[in-house]
Amino acid sequence: MRRRRGDDGRQKMPPRSLRARLAAVLAAVAATVLAVSGLAGCSAVDGGAGARFVTPPLVRYSAVLWPVPLQLVGAEPGAQLRLTSRLTTAHGSWSSAATYTVPASGTLDLARARPQLAPFTEPDSAGLFWSLRGPRLSGSAAAQQWMFDTTRVTMTASDGDRVIASRTFQLDGLAASLSVRTLYTRDLRPAINPRLPRQTHEDVVLGTFFSAATLEHPQTPAVVMFDDATPGASAEYTAPLIAQFGASVLRIPVSPSADGIRSTSIISGTTVDAVFDWLADRPDIVHDQIYVYGTGAAEQLAVWAATRVPGRVHGLFLAAGSPALLCLPSARVAPAFEDASGLPCLPSARSVVPDAIRPIEGIEGPVVLACGEQDDVLPNACDWQRALAATRSPRAGDATIYAGGAAHAVSVPPGLPIALPAAGGQPTERARVAFWDAVGRALLRAVLG
Repeated sequence: MRRRRGDDGRQKMPPRSLRARLAAVLAAVAATVLAVSGLAGCSAVDGGAGARFVTPPLVRYSAVLWPVPLQLVGAEPGAQLRLTSRLTTAHGSWSSAATYTVPASGTLDLARARPQLAPFTEPDSAGLFWSLRGPRLSGSAAAQQWMFDTTRVTMTASDGDRVIASRTFQLDGLAASLSVRTLYTRDLRPAINPRLPRQTHEDVVLGTFFSAATLEHPQTPAVVMFDDATPGASAEYTAPLIAQFGASVLRIPVSPSADGIRSTSIISGTTVDAVFDWLADRPDIVHDQIYVYGTGAAEQLAVWAATRVPGRVHGLFLAAGSPALLCLPSARVAPAFEDASGLPCLPSARSVVPDAIRPIEGIEGPVVLACGEQDDVLPNACDWQRALAATRSPRAGDATIYAGGAAHAVSVPPGLPIALPAAGGQPTERARVAFWDAVGRALLRAVLG
């Protein structure tokens, strides 16, 4: 099994070549993260005179958007400009706006300039994208618009009533070309029959498999995702992003209760074993690079699954949930079963119970934990994550993100104007960037070897 740390367990920086490759791949995947060594200080110009928006060359934009170098050049020094972004589709219109003062250089760098009269307070070159506000779409319509369709956001700069610059950014959906397969329990039977429980026989849908295999990388890491069904955090959004990082995803659906904390799904240990057996039989999966992912109500099931087979799980990604099993809303029954027997569970997540948390010390590879300190769904989410982190000695690649000011939806991919507070959404957006930076680096190290 490949190892990612020194013999003493302390974190080591990857070689310079690997760091450069990580930066370059993150740039391409995130559609806006740029390799520092190649593009730092770059000021590609579209040509022509007058004020204009400038970005580095060869940047592919998508609806999943990391902050990208974005400048308005050729503006009048000292002018107070109103920058507006607009998006119009068949479902309606979205818009956002911010006021900026042009510095003496005549170049307004949105990554460094502090906005005024804006839905965000700190410099953020992607702020006018993720702060777009408009009609609230249904789950399927929102996923279609942001993850499958190509949308076009037009940014304008106005000096009073006069538009001095305009540019349209094409945002591609990351899921548009993703290979997706519905997985039935009958698909697992050749490897594990007769271990599947009787109630899962034949044509029951088990989950969805998103393949990231390519000619360049015919073998990929795999992520077993216990799906958080909340808006923006579901596999419809997160699986395409993980696949862009180069890892295939096997999604297992989880049905959250009305409180968004507990689960109403029940998953058996034999089903989890069957999933890992199925992945182990696939020639397109790197078998010592399998990760488990779970956020929100699904976090508890991800921790349970990863800790019951730690030798088969290399890493773990969690956010905004309870790591302890919580009883179903209707009864004192856990959402996980072992050998047809229920497991101990807590009736509520209101109090952190360290003894109810399964230790994650046995997970050899990276563990990423995230939460928002202003989580209104699970107010003590960060207390739960700290208690989980205490069950493990720090390893290379580990990341803990306790995001001050951030709300519940810290695992939504960055750049998406989904599930953000009506005001003060920037801390949550920054937590999203930090969470996906950590997840992306862990997966890219596995892909790049």
